[in-house]
Amino acid sequence: MINIDKNEALRVTLTITLCMLAGKILGLNSPVYLALYPTIVMTKGKDYSWCGLVKMLFPTLISASCALIVTELFHDHPFIIWTVSLIFFDQMRRRANTQAKLGGMLMPTFNWILIIVFSQHTTADMPMRIHEILISMTITILMTKSMVTLFPKPKYSPAPNGKPPALMPQNVTYQNRFVSLGLIGGGLAFLMIVDLISATFCMVPVIAAATQFNREQFYQVVKRRLITQVGGCAIAVVFSLFIAGHQDTISYYALGLGGLVYIIAFSMAQSQGISRDIHADSLLATMLPIQLYMTSTTLGLESTYLRAWELAITLGILFILHQLTRSRDHHDQKHYSHS
Repeated sequence: MINIDKNEALRVTLTITLCMLAGKILGLNSPVYLALYPTIVMTKGKDYSWCGLVKMLFPTLISASCALIVTELFHDHPFIIWTVSLIFFDQMRRRANTQAKLGGMLMPTFNWILIIVFSQHTTADMPMRIHEILISMTITILMTKSMVTLFPKPKYSPAPNGKPPALMPQNVTYQNRFVSLGLIGGGLAFLMIVDLISATFCMVPVIAAATQFNREQFYQVVKRRLITQVGGCAIAVVFSLFIAGHQDTISYYALGLGGLVYIIAFSMAQSQGISRDIHADSLLATMLPIQLYMTSTTLGLESTYLRAWELAITLGILFILHQLTRSRDHHDQKHYSHS
């Protein structure tokens, strides 16, 4: 069992580390995709065949491309862009009637928001960004296939996390769609109005929470993401301080990054259930600020602190909304019981 865990940890470590190094070495304008995509694939993916990897990443590419077309067509009409975005979010949520489909809508939805916000508030070449998304996906698929070949997964293994099948369909109610539309659409509206690019990645936990089927799942996601997202930023800060002054030395950076990824990945491989999800979320939350903010000349500590603060505020707002609506539900139940 330990060998299987080490095998998985090495597969995850080498895939993520090599992809992140490729993002740095190639000098991409958006190297963060080469932290985002491999981490998602290695923590959430189940099918590592060529077809399975393309099927997992292709909806994200289509979503980003469609968002680019919308922003180019209605560049001077942000309300139309927002309205089309609401329709897109609602259609995605309406079709996500299983836990597997909920997980599958996270990246397309987030990348749609990413393209919209960056096109509104930056002068970045957005068609080139789509080009870099495609390059990042290609590198991720090639690297994943190479590492799966070197460190193959066992053919027969129990269901991951000991969870029930994620394909059991559930009824997507109008309330589910309204909550998703209100939180995700409201978040996008805020980001379109306020020039706060750094807060865009806060939409990842918002999307994860807003698409849950019930209040308890919503609360658990918010609580878990508060631990993993803010904790991931803290780990990124410690890592940055550890390699301070040597971040421009590729060999030193690669060794330190690989060691950090391996520690988290090995802990994830040994865990099951919620504990495994926490380690997976922490891995993503740690890799993103490292890839986003650390350069050969700066450690990006201020940006990482800001990211942690913004995430804490965002998740705090979601928790307050949960508590307020819970109080209202409790009041309604008491009222009906007395009538």
